[in-house]
Amino acid sequence: MLNWKFKRVVRNRYGRQIWMVTNRKGAKGYFKFPSSQKRKELRIQAANEYIAAYLAKSVGLPAATVRRATVKGPKGMKRKGLVSIKANAKKLLPWKEIPKAAYTEPEKYLEKADLLAQVIPFDAWIMNPDRTNHNLILFQNKYARRYKWYLIDHEIALFGKPNQWKLRKARKRFRCKKQYKFSLLSKKGRRLLIPKGLKSFWARHPEASEAMITKIEYLPRSVIRKALGSVPRGYLKKTEKKFIKNVLISRQKKVRRLVQEVVQTFWFSKRGIKTCK
Repeated sequence: MLNWKFKRVVRNRYGRQIWMVTNRKGAKGYFKFPSSQKRKELRIQAANEYIAAYLAKSVGLPAATVRRATVKGPKGMKRKGLVSIKANAKKLLPWKEIPKAAYTEPEKYLEKADLLAQVIPFDAWIMNPDRTNHNLILFQNKYARRYKWYLIDHEIALFGKPNQWKLRKARKRFRCKKQYKFSLLSKKGRRLLIPKGLKSFWARHPEASEAMITKIEYLPRSVIRKALGSVPRGYLKKTEKKFIKNVLISRQKKVRRLVQEVVQTFWFSKRGIKTCK
């Protein structure tokens, strides 16, 4: 069903487009679709987005609502993909475009700034290597003094890049006890990407990081099962669901060590984190 209508192209990089779309109720969103239109790429991206968004909200982090959609493009071709629903606000901008002073003192410009320091442990848990300056979104309503914010774009968390992900290979890599890469098969390397200024902010607020670690450690397994259940039918096979559930539970048990690995990678290690061959 064509519930969303194309408005304009908002980003066109590396042969991939992101569209601004609207629906009949006036809601706006950013529509992403696989350039190759391969079903595997679409379903893995969708699974990553749904699971990560559900888990983020479960631990108190604001995250965009995602919906699958079919949109007719400017040339009349129908595309299947995901819509990240945009906040209904007067002003909305990515982290990259905020005032420079906010990089050093987020608490003066953002509501719930303490939660920003909790994003890094969360990303370490869900293996999200791609928290860039573009996927932390700020918005501001009329007369508001500070920005609210939310997280978007988790398509290469959890399973890694769709065009690289294979269950058998992922299982083999994950069984290695020394394997602490934050994305199973990402080309991004061994380090988490963090938006400008947040690394030092995180370092100044260890109590916030500790709070997120505790939330993850005590998160009921039923929440992880519900996160997997939030994925639309047909996007995950039973074997894939079972695998990612086991990965999340295993990483949940050692999330404290994972965060320590992040610290060592940022400030002490020149070579990054050791991985199994």
